[in-house]
Amino acid sequence: MMENDWTKVLDFPGYRVYRREIDEKKKKHVTLWIRRKRGNRSFRCPVCGRKVEGIHEAVERAARDLPCVGYTATVIVELYRLRRPDCGVKAEQLPQLPGKAPYTKRFEDELGKACESAAAAQVARRMGLPESTVRGIDFRYLERCEAQRRKPALRQMGVDEIYRGRKDKFLTVVCNLETGEPLWFGPERKQESLDEFFRTELNSGQRKRIEAACVDMWEPFRASIAKWAPQCKIVYDKFQSIMPAAESALGFHPWRALSSAQLTPA
Repeated sequence: MMENDWTKVLDFPGYRVYRREIDEKKKKHVTLWIRRKRGNRSFRCPVCGRKVEGIHEAVERAARDLPCVGYTATVIVELYRLRRPDCGVKAEQLPQLPGKAPYTKRFEDELGKACESAAAAQVARRMGLPESTVRGIDFRYLERCEAQRRKPALRQMGVDEIYRGRKDKFLTVVCNLETGEPLWFGPERKQESLDEFFRTELNSGQRKRIEAACVDMWEPFRASIAKWAPQCKIVYDKFQSIMPAAESALGFHPWRALSSAQLTPA
């Protein structure tokens, strides 16, 4: 197969294959060296975005790519370190290599999709990678998906706490009740905890669009909601309002009565 054919198979926009190496016997591995096409010589500074003409040096970066007809694949990309008087020397950035990890974006995306239906340990065995590496790739994949996803407006929110033990005590959790997804986690369960969510995660317009909030009868949460979203209707969940009323009427906690009845022999 000629280099031009490998360029088509690789499908690395703006780049061409100029060298190849195939290990047919031992590892069944193909290595492709690629560099920019002649018409793809426009550089922009990754810091300021301005056009750059000064090239400091050319470097090579190896990245594992998707398998090809039963062969594992590595792409060695020729990259440039660019020089601008204001920004100094910076390495150019490629969409196909979004981070510093030695993997292409499409390789990480495939592993991330695989982790949606299988455990990281299973994916690691399948791809011949350490489980910790697969977890890191999956985390970066989820971060990219989250950044690209259009988030629904927050109109109905739920606030509660999770008990984490004696050391860390409580964790405040905020979720979108319409979509059922968690939105934010904060330390402890103070008013300042929920204040941090309203202050850092929502702007003024988003806070005004909140119609209702479901909380327990913890006063610091109610005070924070009244401060940041005064138009919001506060709804106490049924468990929190029925249990104290039942305890007051019966003179004891109904759970304790139920436990006693279940434990007493007939």
